[in-house]
Amino acid sequence: MKLFGSIDIGSNTVRLLIMSVDADGKFKEVASERVICRLGEGINSEKRLLPHRIDLTLDVLQTFLDRCREYGDIPLRVVATSAVREAANRDEFVRLARDRLGLEVHVISWEEEAQLTAEGVFWQLPSSGKTLIFDIGGGSTEFIFTQDKQVLSSVGTFLGVVRLTEKFITQHPVDAVEFQNLQSHIREELDRVRSRLGDPEPDVLIGTAGTVTTLAAIDRNIFPYDPQKIHGLALPLENIQRIMENLKSKSLEQRLEIPTLERGREDLIIAGTTLVLDIMDVFHCTHLTVSEYSLREGILLQASKPQTPN
Repeated sequence: MKLFGSIDIGSNTVRLLIMSVDADGKFKEVASERVICRLGEGINSEKRLLPHRIDLTLDVLQTFLDRCREYGDIPLRVVATSAVREAANRDEFVRLARDRLGLEVHVISWEEEAQLTAEGVFWQLPSSGKTLIFDIGGGSTEFIFTQDKQVLSSVGTFLGVVRLTEKFITQHPVDAVEFQNLQSHIREELDRVRSRLGDPEPDVLIGTAGTVTTLAAIDRNIFPYDPQKIHGLALPLENIQRIMENLKSKSLEQRLEIPTLERGREDLIIAGTTLVLDIMDVFHCTHLTVSEYSLREGILLQASKPQTPN
């Protein structure tokens, strides 16, 4: 049995996954952790990673590295996505991770991110017919259209929940004008996404990452959070609409009283849920299938494959 680890440095959340693979190629999750670091805070306006967010992220990476060492000297692949990819000081962040922690951070393109996300999603979900996957991050959202696990087209966007919240939402409960501006922007971008994907009509819509799993937890009142109860759930459109109306009317303090709403998402959940609802509308989907697995699983699945000699 071999162990492999992956770390996904997202714009909002940093995630660790350690899995084992046996002689038959079967994978089993050994450890899984995530921490909201909001590394992408201010990236839309500052174009740089902020020092206090860098420090927090490096602290979390050190904790994750220590966790990996509990299992020995295991292979570990670390990737960074939207926030680091776009930041003017991305090289500084990569250097700090190397010098302070001895970690090599690979900044991947959105195309690679989309491909790895699809692989991670289909690791534990069946695929038949036409499927649209979306992965909502802090700085970006990727859309992947597939047919029987084969990627037909993919689009990367700047529709990240941290970016959208900083740009449009400043008041809680939500201001009607701010919300309308948010919706108008999202719909305009999604119309472009649909066109660039080839105007697909998916049979199945799969969402992944924190916004989607949080909506599932709220809908089914799953607390404490249990990935096994979350994964594979199908959320009806009307349930998400009902959650949205409830969240919009609450202050940040009132949202924090909801046990199933992860602390650190109380402001971001509005932009995230708006995006989910508009995706369902634009692509004519009445249900959303929830995937607990995505990029970090794809990273690990790829890393564990035998390397082909040059």
